[in-house]
Parts: sequence; structure tokens; C-alpha cells
Amino acid sequence: MLVPEENLGVIVLTNAEEDGAFDSILYHLLDYYFNLPSTDWIAAFKSVRDMREEEAAEAMKKAEGNRPASSKPSLPLEKYAGAYTDAWYGPITIRQEGSELVISFDHTPTMIGDLQHWQYDTFKAHWRNRRIEDAFITFCLKADGSIESARMAAVSPLADFSFDYQDLLLKPTEKKQ
Repeated sequence: MLVPEENLGVIVLTNAEEDGAFDSILYHLLDYYFNLPSTDWIAAFKSVRDMREEEAAEAMKKAEGNRPASSKPSLPLEKYAGAYTDAWYGPITIRQEGSELVISFDHTPTMIGDLQHWQYDTFKAHWRNRRIEDAFITFCLKADGSIESARMAAVSPLADFSFDYQDLLLKPTEKKQ
């Protein structure tokens, strides 16, 4: 952080992605520098995080309750299986394992997920590496019933933005029938 009028610059380096941790250090230093009353920044940031997590859990619970549980995919599961590509992630494979679908990002070995039907032509990817945020994958069909593309979206409103699910556009690389 730069405070030009005070000729002050503060840099906090960490190897963690917890914003509250390094922001707590930063604000503690600023409090000290400006002779302000001490604030428990760790507790303050934890309180905000807890509130955001509660709101996200409520939003996810509401989404779960609003989906029509009796909906079915438009196609048999094997029709969703195949090779796809995304301009950013490259080749992606969706394969059928028994009565389930599995998605894997070929250039990102940790991104293997089990697809659970959510509603209509939307599935929920539960990544086997639980450090990766779950995602929805929604298939768009052509008039002839073949798959035109698939889009992804994070399940949780708190999902790490760096997964950029919303920017992915999966296109079949083989003719889907």
C-alpha cells in the first residue's frame, strides 16, 4: 500500500491466499504508524469472512431447494461423453464410468471431477481434489439434439476467481450425435 502524502509504502509478502491474513498485518502496521488505537484486525476480517460464508451457504441452499429434482438430462449420458476443447485449458475429456460421467482437463491433471446431474442439461462437477471449487457445467444443444457447447460456472458465490469458470467455452472436437 502506498500513502504518498506520508511518503509511506508498505509491502506484505506471504505464500498464502488468505486475504484477511496479510490485510490484518497491513492494517496493524498502519495503525501503529499513524498512532491509531489498536484494532483486532484478525477478528474483524474473520467476522466478515464468517458472514460471507453464511451468505454463500444460504445462497447454495436456496439454489438446491429451487431446482426441480425430477428433471432429467435431455440426452442419454453417453451422448455427453467425448472430447472437448477450450481455448484456454485445451483438451477436456468427458467419459462415462458406469452410470456416471467424469470430466478431466487433460493439461491440468488435478482437475478430474465426477459429474452429478443437477437439473436439465446442467451437471455439478465435484472435483476429486477438494481444493478445487465445485462447478456447474451446462450443455447447450443444437436443434438436432447434438451438443453445441458447454459453459461452466462456480457453484459457490465465494469461489476463487482464479478458476475463471465463467470464461470457459467447451466445444466438442468430435461430432456428437
